[in-house]
Amino acid sequence: MKIAFAGTPEIAATILQSIIDKKDHQVVCVITSVDKPAGRGRKLKPSPVKKIALENNLTLMQPDSPKTKEFIYEFKKYQSDILIVTAYGHILTEELLETPNYGSVNIHASLLPKYRGAAPIQRAILNGDKKSGLTFMKMTKGLDSGPMSRRFEIPIDKDDTSADLTKKMASLAAQEINQFCSDWPNLIDSLEEQNETEATYCPKITRNDALIEWSGEAKKISKTINAMYPNPIVSIDVNGVEINLCKSKVNKNLIGDPGEIIEFNKNILAIGCGDFAVEVIELCRTGKNKLSIKDFYNGAQKLLKEGDIIS
Repeated sequence: MKIAFAGTPEIAATILQSIIDKKDHQVVCVITSVDKPAGRGRKLKPSPVKKIALENNLTLMQPDSPKTKEFIYEFKKYQSDILIVTAYGHILTEELLETPNYGSVNIHASLLPKYRGAAPIQRAILNGDKKSGLTFMKMTKGLDSGPMSRRFEIPIDKDDTSADLTKKMASLAAQEINQFCSDWPNLIDSLEEQNETEATYCPKITRNDALIEWSGEAKKISKTINAMYPNPIVSIDVNGVEINLCKSKVNKNLIGDPGEIIEFNKNILAIGCGDFAVEVIELCRTGKNKLSIKDFYNGAQKLLKEGDIIS
């Protein structure tokens, strides 16, 4: 199969790398988002998919908009058999979706029709779901509403972050993608329509979603911390120091005032909530690598102390 691939973040890069490594199919072009400013210096940063494409000398396309006639004209030149789309981040026109010989397929990070939209992984964790999954679906002009080919369930562990769940999904998709592409021409006539009465939608995550009211329930706060990692991430300010919370769990054995650092040592960082406490498992200073509590404590004993209040 001659594959055109569209995607942007790490999950898409993992799938693309699998297609390249297996060598069952030919990647004729790669479409990804334009480079965006990142970090304190706001330097332009290429997407993970762009890095993979350049490393493997693949034809790369980065349109400001994939809807223009000029882009669609260029895309048609590659005469692809199938377009695989994973978290590209842009709406594609019906004309473009129907250009490949066997149409276009989206690998969506939920068990459709649940969680159509931009943030299915974060919403599943925020809502405390026990499972999520992947859906391989034929793309139509509707939002994640096309007929489905294959669905794979993935368990969500109690303290999974969005990064943890994304990694599980990327690994599974990478295992399945090559055989799926081989099978796709024979699957098109036996697709399952989605049940519209069961459809739910998940809007894009914003920075406001990462704001914490420490007077709330510890369970909800912990889910928020885990869902927001790695982006946009929950940040706290203690004594003028900004700290990012990356992974947490509920601790029902400790109780303190909302936002109070109840306990801080090499084994534990616990913050009071409206009922119990949130125990931080991993965290980091802004711009620094993620650390365990033990490693963080070794360099942060003067930054935080028990009794401090988070603002």
